[in-house]
Amino acid sequence: MNGAIYLNGATLMTTPTERVLALAREAGYAGIEARAERLLQDSAEVRATAEIARPNEVLSLNGIALSLRSDGRIRRDLIGAELETRLRICREIGSPYLLAISPRAPGLQTSHAIRGTRDALELARDRAAAMSIRIAFEFLGFADCPINTPALAAETADGIDGIGLVLDSCHWHASGAPPLGDYPVGRLSLVHLNDAPAKPVQEIEDADRVLPGDGVIQLSNLVKDLAAGGYAGPWSLETFNPSYWREDPGAVAGRGFAAVTRTLA
Repeated sequence: MNGAIYLNGATLMTTPTERVLALAREAGYAGIEARAERLLQDSAEVRATAEIARPNEVLSLNGIALSLRSDGRIRRDLIGAELETRLRICREIGSPYLLAISPRAPGLQTSHAIRGTRDALELARDRAAAMSIRIAFEFLGFADCPINTPALAAETADGIDGIGLVLDSCHWHASGAPPLGDYPVGRLSLVHLNDAPAKPVQEIEDADRVLPGDGVIQLSNLVKDLAAGGYAGPWSLETFNPSYWREDPGAVAGRGFAAVTRTLA
């Protein structure tokens, strides 16, 4: 299976974004996904990344959480302010996508979360479109997220034009690794690839993620389901494992590229 492979900055979170981009080039990636956690804190890092980025090398900025009130209503002022700063960074570094994630809101009814998240997605889409940027929506498979399966994510985005979807292998695994079935693969903007250790899925957190092939996620089944739906990329290596942050970043980038390539072979 062919398709561009990107390096998500979370895999090398302690490395400056411009350095992540340089290492991605050396390892063979098509580019990177930049991290808002870093760029919101350092305007110099934004400028440094913008100076070296070639066209289409920065696929996305991760991202913005679609925060909701306890009753499911959109937090319009908060989301609007966060959109403004993140979209400005997207424009500066040349990212065509801003990723938006479903809320972690324990106790919030799924129906209320879907309604509020739809409002938030429409707000984000309209603000982003004014700057020629697109929103891609990612569900989280965590137990405290009321939108935590591929089916619920598809329901949330259904009928909202201009919104892409993001599928993450760890969140798919945490949601029970369901067959994709009627999931709208054609709406996918991106797939995050990673693996997870053998532990109860309800206990998995981002920091547990490991390179593809080093865990128990049935990645071959996921890739086959995606291929059956016509998906061929792009793909992105996204881990949040602090142990990788303490290693040589070039070595991690190289191992990661080889791991993703094997997964897609």
